[in-house]
Amino acid sequence: MVTEDEGIVKQILRTLTGTLGFVLCAVGILGFLVAGFAIDYIDGELEKECEGIKGGIVQGTGLDEGQCDEGSATRDLLVVIQYPLLIAGIICGLVAAKVF
Repeated sequence: MVTEDEGIVKQILRTLTGTLGFVLCAVGILGFLVAGFAIDYIDGELEKECEGIKGGIVQGTGLDEGQCDEGSATRDLLVVIQYPLLIAGIICGLVAAKVF
């Protein structure tokens, strides 16, 4: 038999789940947008500093201290996680809205 206390606990848990879902939804979608801006910024910096005649000389002599390779690796990581962040945010939003 369900007591009144169990009903209150379930209601509180539903509210917390919904709130957490919406927070994670916002974090996922904002992460997607921030990753997009970061990718564009890194692309611009790599193009400016690491490509062309000057960039080839700097990279070839090692004067960039690995910054071009590091920037490229960071950009690649952001590209890989960008869409999973969006998908996770959408799923959390749908769970919070009790679609599932």
